Amino acid sequence: MEATAFIDEYEHTIPGIMYIVQNIPGPGIDIEEFESEYTLGCMCTDQCFDCSCTRGSPNYTSGLLSNEKLSGPIIECNSHCTCRENCGNRVIQKGPVDSLIVSETNQKGLGLFTTKSIRRGQFICEYAGEVIGIEEARRRVEENKYSMNYVLVVSEHIGDRVIVTCIDPKYFGNIGRYSNHSCEPNADLVPIRVEGTVPRLCLFASRDIQIGEEITFNYAGEFVNSVHNLSDTPCLCGSNNCSGYLPHNSI
Repeated sequence: MEATAFIDEYEHTIPGIMYIVQNIPGPGIDIEEFESEYTLGCMCTDQCFDCSCTRGSPNYTSGLLSNEKLSGPIIECNSHCTCRENCGNRVIQKGPVDSLIVSETNQKGLGLFTTKSIRRGQFICEYAGEVIGIEEARRRVEENKYSMNYVLVVSEHIGDRVIVTCIDPKYFGNIGRYSNHSCEPNADLVPIRVEGTVPRLCLFASRDIQIGEEITFNYAGEFVNSVHNLSDTPCLCGSNNCSGYLPHNSI
């Protein structure tokens, strides 16, 4: 199943939020580093299966994310690669699925739903917003302690390094900002790199998703079910395995 291109034409209906299709730099981020791009790409002439981008095995099979790649890192081909644009390693660049709608949920406010079925491993959309520094993320989390907090903190363990990315889509974000937490989600949040070192946080279906289902992911990421990483905010996901409170990633 090859992903077809869809120009992101979604928009916000809530006043005061600017729609962006990709991350933008915010406070605490080095602009030069944020805008830096890879200077080299793969040397493939057709399909990319084992090259400097896929690193030993394909990232996608027929447009669907390979399970073994969930532990990352994942790099897509870019403008410096010699392969074709339909090489199969350019999935998130083709845009989100065209079936997403924002609707009211029973208790959680707005949520993200799909009007079409989505296959396991299929790219859904990006969780885009302001990329901010750790200190700024701490400040915003504390500031929103008793209200809605949108700051997402993702830690990647690459070799002996830990790379922390903080994204806040509260005022600048895309359709992904409406995806709620669930202790039993149907999507995974996966860091993908395309142009440079700053990852794009992308939602992929972790199982087949049916028409009318809400798109959810676990805000805790690798810290699922850890009692030491729960906040004081009640979780309203309603799943059988609900931990009772929303996750809290210390930063």
